[in-house]
Amino acid sequence: MKQEKSYLIRPLSPLVFRSAKPFGSLSDISDIIFPLPSSGAGLIRTQTLLQKGYQLVQGKAKSLTVTEEDQKNLLEIGHKGPFLVELGIDNSFTILVHKPANAIYLKNKESGNIELIRLAPTQNLGSEQVGSDLPAGLLPVMMTKNIKGKPQPGPNLWPLKMAIHWQNGGDIKFEELNREGIQSLPVDVRTHVAIDNSTHAGIEGQLFQSASYDFGAIRKDIKVGGWHDRSYGFLLLSDASLHNNHVRFGGESRLSEMQSVAMPQDLTVPQSLVAEIEQAKGLQLTLLTPAIFSNGYLPAWLEEDSLTGILPQTTIKVRLKACAMDRWLPVSGWDLHQKKPKAMRKAVASGAVYWFEVLEGDISSITNLYFSSVSDQMQDQKDGFGIVVVAPWSIQ
Repeated sequence: MKQEKSYLIRPLSPLVFRSAKPFGSLSDISDIIFPLPSSGAGLIRTQTLLQKGYQLVQGKAKSLTVTEEDQKNLLEIGHKGPFLVELGIDNSFTILVHKPANAIYLKNKESGNIELIRLAPTQNLGSEQVGSDLPAGLLPVMMTKNIKGKPQPGPNLWPLKMAIHWQNGGDIKFEELNREGIQSLPVDVRTHVAIDNSTHAGIEGQLFQSASYDFGAIRKDIKVGGWHDRSYGFLLLSDASLHNNHVRFGGESRLSEMQSVAMPQDLTVPQSLVAEIEQAKGLQLTLLTPAIFSNGYLPAWLEEDSLTGILPQTTIKVRLKACAMDRWLPVSGWDLHQKKPKAMRKAVASGAVYWFEVLEGDISSITNLYFSSVSDQMQDQKDGFGIVVVAPWSIQ
């Protein structure tokens, strides 16, 4: 990717991001999803089209579109994101990412406190202790600290700094994470009435609701009064050079403000990463955005039988030892060029963790992969699917 630029999206009204389910009277107000990478890529490419003066031609269904050549050029524009940010003063912001899959919240039965428990691959188990249908060669992922307790709710979005600290083996207090993280995003629910197209009047008895993310100032409980300090936006990274503008992000043509900002320092490669991986002889990849692989959870750059392969953008040969992830994520959308829905695909959700044993290769090339994509298809990589951070992992 060319030199990247950062763009901050400040919503001016609630933003609509829906799944590919049909919208109708039976639609569910919970049918709201965190924006997919393709949403951010579409915003960047649309702004490039508008700001660079691309020529529009007559397309399908008597609608205007770009030429096939311009379409190819637009799809070549790289994008990473969107990443949720908590907005501060003077254009400062904190990047938040989805909870790593190797972390769970448990309430300690003895102390009564909620603890953050790490999950990690375990190989010191006999065959009589493991009863699972894991593929041959994969290790079970288990708690590193055995406590009696039940799962508890907790932050689903972590500050990026905390997530990187956790994946590098650091400890985090639940109280600190609960204060800095986010359990759920504020949702605005609106009730609408169906309109008769012939009379343009409301149809009696036909009401429906829609949901959207409300990232503006949030009012506190009416008994307390005032407003919460937190407000949110999105961060997009791209090699496109764009000027500040008002944009339409998501559905229903909701307006946001797009502003160029300095590249965050959180995204730089740690200086000690290469040396630590060489010493540990292993590494782990954590997905910051959903990844699309050809073989479900398994990337095409890994052989299915041996679970070995070359990491993308590196010369490092690795063997997959374990993985932890939540349920798959449906990915679809609307193709503006073809004027039709995109085919639904299954993606590995953000927060998934893959553990690898390093077999051979130039470890210094791992810096090429840090905060880059591991998705199989080049177009998915350019859209921003499968962005990862890398951390050392020692096989025990």
